[in-house]
Amino acid sequence: MKLLRHRLSLSGLALLAAVALVAGCSSSSDSSTNSSSGTSAVTSATSAATSAEVYQGVLGTPPTTTVALKSTGLVWVVSCGQSVPTCASPAESAVEAAEAAGWTAKLCDGQLNPQGWSACIRQGISAKAAGIIVIGQDCDSFQAALKEAKTAGIPTVAAGGNDCDVRGGEKLFSAVVQNMPDLTAEQWWKKMGALQADWIIEKTDAKAQVLSLKFTDSIWGGWIQDGFTTELATCSGCKVLDTLTIGNADVAGGQLTQKFATALLKQPKANAVNVPLDGWFFAGLSQAVQSSGRADSLAVIGNFGETGNLDLIRKGTGEDATVGFSAPWVGWAGVDALARTLAGQPTQPAGIGLQVIDSDHNLPESGTSFAYSPAVDFRAAYTKDWSRG
Repeated sequence: MKLLRHRLSLSGLALLAAVALVAGCSSSSDSSTNSSSGTSAVTSATSAATSAEVYQGVLGTPPTTTVALKSTGLVWVVSCGQSVPTCASPAESAVEAAEAAGWTAKLCDGQLNPQGWSACIRQGISAKAAGIIVIGQDCDSFQAALKEAKTAGIPTVAAGGNDCDVRGGEKLFSAVVQNMPDLTAEQWWKKMGALQADWIIEKTDAKAQVLSLKFTDSIWGGWIQDGFTTELATCSGCKVLDTLTIGNADVAGGQLTQKFATALLKQPKANAVNVPLDGWFFAGLSQAVQSSGRADSLAVIGNFGETGNLDLIRKGTGEDATVGFSAPWVGWAGVDALARTLAGQPTQPAGIGLQVIDSDHNLPESGTSFAYSPAVDFRAAYTKDWSRG
């Protein structure tokens, strides 16, 4: 990518400063009054912030309240889909965390479809698990299975997903991982989309012409998109040329690459692309960007900050930046939420923040997972919290 830079702007900088070094995001959104980002938003392409403030992002810290592990037992981890790194990384880390806490852990691959997620939950029930952790999916698609777990007396935890009350239904999970205490889940995901827009505005010198990709299978996909479009709309010289909707079926069925290539071909003026999930780059997007012949003229940003995507950014092979958070931290936070639920304690905010990563900012050493700048040792913090009663 060979694009211009400018001094990017965010309004609400005082609020950003207030939350940048503390935890701040709830995993359950409760009203439209909170739908605008609780952190910052660009108000014009020429207002006061600097690039440094954009790359600072929103940072948090792990909980410090101890929990006495109630008992040993089997923790059943449901991955949204092991073929996608953004599902596999937190799921495997949840297994790692459960074993560090002294439990036995089993991972079940939900294979990116509702039938798979429901089947995995039911397998956990049959295995008489002490608890079930669902990674990366909202409850809408497997309500019956969650109700069966509740009837069986098995607690369930959402890590990286939302409960059904977000859409006006009843709460079915026993606990939901809380990312940051000062933001709702909706605000947290919208902040992610807003940071994508911030980076694109900077890289295109406030002249972004965007092919925008939207994830349709989770409510947070819409939140990311809303945050992105709201932020980009404050840049008078920027525009979304087209929005390409993508679901899990497109990824699992191999249609993603062709859909993207066709959409990009129809937009010869596009100079930027925002992608909601980093895992999609390994489902063909990275190669599609490179094969387009336009890689040097496109500013391409993803979300999540997986280790493999950081390598793409280093090499400049189809992805130029990502809005990162620690996916392994999500898995550990899920185990922490389960431990507190079993102990009869309230869950604690995990402190999972967001930072933009590109080749010049916040990029960790090759082969290492993103852990923020400055780095946060969440594993040590959780291990310290998990005392034995």
